[in-house]
Amino acid sequence: MYKMSAKPMISAQQLQTRVKELATEVGGSFEFDIVLSALTGAFMFTTDLVRAMANPKHQIKFIKASSYGSGMESSGKLKVSGLDLQELKGKRVLVVDDILDTGNTMFTLVGMLKEAGITELRTCVLMNKEERRTVDFHADYVGFEIANEFVVGYGLDFNEDYRTLPEVWTLIEV
Repeated sequence: MYKMSAKPMISAQQLQTRVKELATEVGGSFEFDIVLSALTGAFMFTTDLVRAMANPKHQIKFIKASSYGSGMESSGKLKVSGLDLQELKGKRVLVVDDILDTGNTMFTLVGMLKEAGITELRTCVLMNKEERRTVDFHADYVGFEIANEFVVGYGLDFNEDYRTLPEVWTLIEV
């Protein structure tokens, strides 16, 4: 059984402020053609990020990339669907994800994209858990550095629950 922490780890105001800062940072340093968002956890972050960039020329594409299933630990096996590599050939791509944990998902996904012949690639994550990294991978743009805690809200879930919370909360086992 689990319960949410007594207060949010990251408030809705902190999220919105940092997302706007990231939009300025990304938009000012990388000209890209396509935003490739990893569903389902990154959908809120991606939406807020691209709206804050206010560039109507960016294409937005979504993929389903998952290694969690219904648990709190990564299975280590990446499942990717919705990725049409032909559409990405010769493009500059910004990959957006909710959280960089072990790094396996992003490492594998970036490898697939490079093999597809994209021109340039950068990665942007809302949260980074550096202490959990099992591969040598670091995102180009990071919203928040967080401790090794299981988080929900602002698109992140536990068994498909908690996604709609406007803040990020820690889920604690009781």
